[in-house]
Amino acid sequence: MADDLTPYCLRHTYATDLQSADVPINVAKDFPGHKSIAMTSHIYTHLSDEAFTNASLKMLSFATESRKKTQKKVVSIR
Repeated sequence: MADDLTPYCLRHTYATDLQSADVPINVAKDFPGHKSIAMTSHIYTHLSDEAFTNASLKMLSFATESRKKTQKKVVSIR
């Protein structure tokens, strides 16, 4: 076993894996037994480049779909 491998490292990895699996943070906090979401989000998880990219793409898709729904159709009468 590596000298720097501690139970904290395993908890951090577990919480980060939950985040990567898109487990909602309010659910993920219960797995390691945290009382607050802040503990889980600030200490045990981190934002990977892939997670940031995926979140950005979801927001762009949401914005595009929202724009399509709110645009009025123009009907020309000739």
